[in-house]
Amino acid sequence: MVHRLLTSLFAFFLSFGVLSGAAASDLNTIFELELVPLSDIVENPTVYDSTMAYRKVSVVGNISAIDKHLITISQGSYELKVDHTNLQQFTGFNVGDGVKLTGQFLYDPIGTSIFYPNYVLHYPIVEMGEVDISAIISNASNYNGKYITVTGNLTGIRSTMGAYVVDISSLDTDQNLRVSYYGSTDLKVGDMVTVSGLLNGDVLYSEQMGKKRPPLSLSTLIPGFTGLWTMIIIGLLVIYMKHE
Repeated sequence: MVHRLLTSLFAFFLSFGVLSGAAASDLNTIFELELVPLSDIVENPTVYDSTMAYRKVSVVGNISAIDKHLITISQGSYELKVDHTNLQQFTGFNVGDGVKLTGQFLYDPIGTSIFYPNYVLHYPIVEMGEVDISAIISNASNYNGKYITVTGNLTGIRSTMGAYVVDISSLDTDQNLRVSYYGSTDLKVGDMVTVSGLLNGDVLYSEQMGKKRPPLSLSTLIPGFTGLWTMIIIGLLVIYMKHE
């Protein structure tokens, strides 16, 4: 009986760890769409033309020019002109930097064909982890185009064009960060939330957004499961494993 109980408990701990790890490492990103080589777009522009039929793709390259008049990215001998209307998307980027752009390509057979980015990412992808909102606002160029996680108070939320536009304020200042979130949510003004996603321009494009919760523990899963019980169970597991 004891042997079966200990075996079950060991399996429970193991499965709990595996499931927790899977949840933490699972990444389902909205910014990584069909990746098209630059050579394909340059050599077959009509295939990817979004002038008549909407099509969003991703391209990878290195910035070969960047200023208020011109942005281009290159890959080998191929070059692509990029719309520079929203220069904030490229804050902190420099010539030579690797980038991934997600957006639409518009082909002009008698003029200049241009790629219009919705998102601009550093590539390879950079994950900054947990960042204070005040640090982002004071030094936007350090975080732009990178994945971050922030925690703050939800001060405003509204639905527009199939997405939620959310304002989150810093926990230690009154500074706000704008968040765009696709999906459904029951969050409301006043909630403390944690948001993870891509910071680009002056917007955090969220992939995960939810209430800030305390760390998960066994007492959360099993009411009444205290630290003393945890030590007893771990001790029994050690004894059991030594005798196996």
